[in-house]
Amino acid sequence: MDVFERVREVNRGAGLSEEHLTSARARLLTGIDAGVAAERSRRVRRPLFLVAGAVAGVAAATAGVVMLSQLTAPEPRVEAVPVQTLDPRPHGDPLPRPSATSGTGATEPFPGTTPQAGQYLQIRYTSDALYFRDGVGGVFRWPRSGDPQTISAAVMRSHAVDYVPADRAGTWVSRYGPSMERVELFGTDTEVMRWTWDSLAPYRPEVSELQSVGGRQYGDLPPVGGPGYYDAAPRDPQGLLDYWSSFFAEAGGARDDSVLMEILSQLKQNIAPPDVRSAYLSALQLTGRATVDSTAGSEVTYRVEFTDIDARTETITIDSTTGWVVESAIWYVKQSGHDLVPSGVPDERTTYDVSIVDAIP
Repeated sequence: MDVFERVREVNRGAGLSEEHLTSARARLLTGIDAGVAAERSRRVRRPLFLVAGAVAGVAAATAGVVMLSQLTAPEPRVEAVPVQTLDPRPHGDPLPRPSATSGTGATEPFPGTTPQAGQYLQIRYTSDALYFRDGVGGVFRWPRSGDPQTISAAVMRSHAVDYVPADRAGTWVSRYGPSMERVELFGTDTEVMRWTWDSLAPYRPEVSELQSVGGRQYGDLPPVGGPGYYDAAPRDPQGLLDYWSSFFAEAGGARDDSVLMEILSQLKQNIAPPDVRSAYLSALQLTGRATVDSTAGSEVTYRVEFTDIDARTETITIDSTTGWVVESAIWYVKQSGHDLVPSGVPDERTTYDVSIVDAIP
């Protein structure tokens, strides 16, 4: 069973709780997106437009961001293109190169953000996801196929926390829940409508815990974030872009989107070492696709537009003093239901609280 079949199995969700669905999809998508298992034969795929990201729910993210699962999941729109062992040479026209003086500073990036022996990186996620109800008792999320009738919408909130050990070969701990707390309702607001939402998308108060050794590991996928995980990717921003551009060469016209999605996914995980975060942040700026939407103190919000499959706008807010993502959001282009919800409400919004702790509570 390949990784894409695993994603479909997660979407079916048989016998899994909501938070396990959330965790599994985000981690599976993160594992697919990451693609940095050095010197392994890999599969290149067209951009994996996250159905439920990620990272993105809380991801993650899967992207490392954990994304909330769809109660009625559409057929995943994924195309895998087989490719031989990664050719390190760039293919096609290279992305823009930095100036000769960029990336030459010797100062350690983001000082004070690396846990010391015995400590943990603690990453707390709060994720709001927008769900819609159709006229025949179904609950769904965008993106999806067709043009369903929408009669109501609700924002569901979920929580998660990751603990990354200073020794990445050690035990990683993730906790998921509570989840599916309805925090906002759009459209007809009656007792019957609220009862229907409670029935179709019930609140889940439980908290589950997953542990893995040497990184985030699910099934037989390579551990994510463990020792050696980032070794294959260059630290030079242009080299990093060339690396992923080469990796996604056979994605054709979707190659640049694939590279950009990889960068966003890696940043939203918040687990990479400082030099890796610095390289991906610089690479994001170098793509020419991320425009500065706003600045508040040390926090810079970038806006990225995707107009191909699953057309959408993504924003990512990064603290320039730490390289950690503090918020991410996605607005999909919808065929229906958009008139129910104010334009400022995204389909997904995740806030991140990252800190260093001496022990796992």
